[in-house]
Amino acid sequence: MPRKFEYKSELNGIWRFSDILPKTSVMISLGEGNTHIHKSTRIGPELNVDLWFKDETIEPTGSYLDRSSALATSFMKSIGLNSISVYSKGNLGASIAAYAAKSGLKVKIHVDRSIDMGKLYQIVAYGAEVKIEKSIEQTSKTHIVDYDPIVNEAKKTITWEIIMQLKEPPEYIIIPMGEGGLTYHTYKALTEMKSLGLLRGDMPKIIGVQPEGCKPIVEAFESGVDYIEALEAKTDIRDLRVQKPRYGKAALKAIKDSGGCAVAVDESEARKALSELARFEGILAEPAASLTIAALKKLIETGTIDKGAKIVCIITGSGLKDMRTLRIMALESPGIGGVIRDMAGGWIGDTKLTIMKILSSGEMYGYQIWRELKDKYGLNIRIPTLYQHLKELVEEGYVVKSRSERVMGRIREYYALTDKGVKAI
Repeated sequence: MPRKFEYKSELNGIWRFSDILPKTSVMISLGEGNTHIHKSTRIGPELNVDLWFKDETIEPTGSYLDRSSALATSFMKSIGLNSISVYSKGNLGASIAAYAAKSGLKVKIHVDRSIDMGKLYQIVAYGAEVKIEKSIEQTSKTHIVDYDPIVNEAKKTITWEIIMQLKEPPEYIIIPMGEGGLTYHTYKALTEMKSLGLLRGDMPKIIGVQPEGCKPIVEAFESGVDYIEALEAKTDIRDLRVQKPRYGKAALKAIKDSGGCAVAVDESEARKALSELARFEGILAEPAASLTIAALKKLIETGTIDKGAKIVCIITGSGLKDMRTLRIMALESPGIGGVIRDMAGGWIGDTKLTIMKILSSGEMYGYQIWRELKDKYGLNIRIPTLYQHLKELVEEGYVVKSRSERVMGRIREYYALTDKGVKAI
């Protein structure tokens, strides 16, 4: 716990808060931090709440993790390292690659095939070495990951800025959760400010949000337990596809101690919120960030949040990094969807688009795809019809038979998206 705090306005980025960060002899910055906090002009009044958006989409690489990368690369340079290795689902890899370029560090980024292509393009553009892995769930302790303590300490600066910008604390801070690090370090920042006499009145209640398809922290909160059980990840929101969050228990405690709650929202609600945030407030967020708006609506409807409450939603990343979601939104737009399909090289029907969306999370065999169509999207088609769609997608170059295996005497064919298929969705 820091004994004093002095805001160093003469420094750049997060380094204005260096008193509450791990000490480094190097301070690398691309201008991260000091992001704008918007007062909602349309969504807030419609919901009858005093709503604010902490807009991390304007960070140098479009993600709140730029704060973390500034601290992490500075620390690595301070201890004399010349190269680093990172395991990332996307945003951290793109961010670290940029800051490594700035600092002169050599960097290798390990990602899996489910990475959003916009983030992969960023990583490559910054000159990082990229290694594609089958899975990055099991990571080595010798690599930087998004639950690394140094990475997470920088996240406190978001909360410090919120309190300083608003002059008084909001009643609620709503945060998307994957590993749970941002949730816990929001609470840590609040307790530090309280101990230094810089936070007067009640502490804001922390609300953590996860997608319905991957909600281990929410499950623990709703069950009233103090431990996190790993759950199967069935979400297309890739940055939040965390089966066993490393900061899960700490995030759960932060939520409870602050008097907040954990809530899950359906991906369709998140997509709707993403569209509304862009159309009504001018903020283009990625799906993980839009969960906060969807959760706010849900909590107002259930009476958990009262009308008139002062709320801050942390918008963690830019939608410009997620071309897949942008394309889906554009394809659903009246009047322009057909033109976009033609520009992509042909008309793709809705069922085929859904099949391709399912395959965007990784290779699958036919029956798996059929079950996803039925259970997740409510499309109850005959299995022969599915295989006809797959045959046509293969012929058109959007899908490829990636491998086959013999199971109980039968050949099981697996399918995966081609580069053309990735571009098409």
